Amino acid sequence: MAATATPDYYKTLGVPRTASADEIKKAFRKLARTHHPDAGGDEAKFKEINEAYEVLSDEKKRELYDQYGTANENQIPWGGGGQGFNYEDIFGGSGGGGTYTYSTGGGGFGGSWADILESIRHGEGAFGTDWDFGGFGGASAARKGQDMSVTLDVTFDEAFKGTTKLVTVRIPGKQEADTIEVKVPAGAREGGRLRYKGKGGLGANGSPAGDLLITTHITEHPYYTRDKADVVVDMPVTVAEAALGAKIVVPAPDGTKVRVTVPAGTQDGTVLTIKGKGAPDLKSKGANGNLKIKVQVKVPTELNDAQRKALEDFQAATESEVRSW
Repeated sequence: MAATATPDYYKTLGVPRTASADEIKKAFRKLARTHHPDAGGDEAKFKEINEAYEVLSDEKKRELYDQYGTANENQIPWGGGGQGFNYEDIFGGSGGGGTYTYSTGGGGFGGSWADILESIRHGEGAFGTDWDFGGFGGASAARKGQDMSVTLDVTFDEAFKGTTKLVTVRIPGKQEADTIEVKVPAGAREGGRLRYKGKGGLGANGSPAGDLLITTHITEHPYYTRDKADVVVDMPVTVAEAALGAKIVVPAPDGTKVRVTVPAGTQDGTVLTIKGKGAPDLKSKGANGNLKIKVQVKVPTELNDAQRKALEDFQAATESEVRSW
């Protein structure tokens, strides 16, 4: 299967290749606020921005992308996709003269060649990795295949509502990559794990294959964050709204809008809770978490003449001191 061309993620975010992590994050947030579907933006464009940020904000993925032009380890020709490599030249005179393949499973190997050969003499897997002993003429013990782990990036909305994604996995010992349909449940959490039995590493001598473990990673949203089933959102208010009280319409993560009452005298950092407006709770069928609205009192950095006069009058009318010392 031919690999699709990887877009220029730096160009997508509008940052130079030398951009710092903070510069990348700021660029993403600015573009996300403009193009997010909740703000009337283009969904396809938002997905492009989100994909670029997911790669460039991850140190390992960014390093792979800068070096190989892709962050997909399965598309990297050496050491990235669990591909086997040939040690025929090393072991050619040791036994049957066959080809022996050591599959890394996505990582490198450790130890000296002497350690590896010693493991082979004792019929052991080197460093926890299965070896094919067919060329030595010995019998391999039946052994269940190793479990394999894959991290699946999903957007905040996909984790909230649930989604189905196709995941491509390269199994050591197979020539073709496997494509697995993964059903992400509504309310999926950061670090949640899905197990697919028999979709992992191949078993030895007819033994069953291992399992495939899919770990969900929720990408950053411009407004919301998750706390298990609860959804947290910052709500900026003016000094006057905090002091006098206000009613503010807040977009909920399920696509509806809720009217929030800010009590007079609300302090910065106050959390207002809307019950049942969070994500579906996987541990309580049919229930949802809460929407937690964190009040952020925004103090103006620049004032026009009318604003300055109003605040000066307020200061003059304030008799009590706010400091106790």
